[in-house]
Amino acid sequence: MGQDWTIDRRGLLRTAGAVSAAASLGASTIARATPESDTKLYILGSRAGPSVGGAQYMTCYAVVIGDRVYVVDCGYGASEQLVRAGLRLQDIRNIFITHNHPDHNIELGTLVYFAWYAGLTRPLDIYGPPPLKTVLDGYLKALKPDVDVWLDDIGHPPMGPVNAHELSGPQAVMDDGTVKVSCALVHHTPIFPSLAYRIDTPGRSIAFSGDTSPMESVAQLAKGCDVLVHEAIYPNPNQGAARASRGGDARIDNRERGSAIAGDPQKLLTHVLNSHTPVEEAGRIAQEAGVKTLVLAHTVSLMPGVTDGMWIAAARKHFSGEVIFAHDLMVL
Repeated sequence: MGQDWTIDRRGLLRTAGAVSAAASLGASTIARATPESDTKLYILGSRAGPSVGGAQYMTCYAVVIGDRVYVVDCGYGASEQLVRAGLRLQDIRNIFITHNHPDHNIELGTLVYFAWYAGLTRPLDIYGPPPLKTVLDGYLKALKPDVDVWLDDIGHPPMGPVNAHELSGPQAVMDDGTVKVSCALVHHTPIFPSLAYRIDTPGRSIAFSGDTSPMESVAQLAKGCDVLVHEAIYPNPNQGAARASRGGDARIDNRERGSAIAGDPQKLLTHVLNSHTPVEEAGRIAQEAGVKTLVLAHTVSLMPGVTDGMWIAAARKHFSGEVIFAHDLMVL
């Protein structure tokens, strides 16, 4: 049994109900009104790390203005979650990739394919750090035989241009007359460059930290935003004991559902600690940026039993605004 989620300006309240039932009724079941504008933020995937089979899908967000869909990251499950949320794949205008880890880009080719198959013929522009062009070219070559079959077999229109734009530093990314996007560099060792994005619409501004250790660049990019979506880890004060308890399974919490992550547990832990942001620091960054709402997403707990309320309380140690703990298929 999953959970349904109701959100107000005081934060997140958990209520009984099945998330599967909410999904079957469409995104309106879990949508929050946005009186500031008609811009909505969809949390499509909130899982951190390339592990499959759990209750969440990998990282993916959508900023939606009318029939315009702008996608940020496309981890495993992105195509399905867009459809489950009631969005049309053929309405995707741009895709923005924060960095080249599989839980953020592994479904890029799949999403391009299904958007085309659903009827997208306009040019599709994809932005992200190098080697985006190489990655996208490989996906398109793999898709070509199937695309060619559908052209003749069912008379499907040809795929429109798919353009990769590589970003290596802080800059203005695009402006289509409705939406402006900018980016900043963040620190996510050993993946360089890694990016944070800011999306400004006529009535709302939303920033995405991407995966990163605490960075001043995120606070500056998100200055004055309505919403900051920030990744976070929940540290374990008894980390030494936690290391000894995991055995040969490299997952941080081996009770979490999902496929295991093979490798050296100590190296995985070192990576998590060095390249992600403690939740209290995410709150501090949100406070410095002066945002209205902090959304904690791509979260990793380094100890068992951490509740949504514990995450929110930790972020509020340094942040006076609204804090929301992200779950798949939330609409903000």
